[in-house]
Amino acid sequence: MLTFTAKLTVKAGGEAEFERTMRAAVPKVREEPGNHAYVLHRSKANPQVFMFYEEYTDEDALTAHRAHLREMGIDLRAVLDGPPELEFYDKLA
Repeated sequence: MLTFTAKLTVKAGGEAEFERTMRAAVPKVREEPGNHAYVLHRSKANPQVFMFYEEYTDEDALTAHRAHLREMGIDLRAVLDGPPELEFYDKLA
């Protein structure tokens, strides 16, 4: 199981569009084979910062997820102010 958070900082002015796009994508991602969790959060301190909590069965499921985002026309590199910050976890309980 791959469990991680992805912290994304969106370019100034793109927050509302990013939120709309990702809110629409969340239910579709949750239907992907191998996806166990995909939860979108927004920072209370900085409205440009979003965080996803994600769980996938394995690396193949994560690779398929990234391809699915591209198929939906979502190019995070175009809207982010820097690379995502990923932090992986061991699921204990």
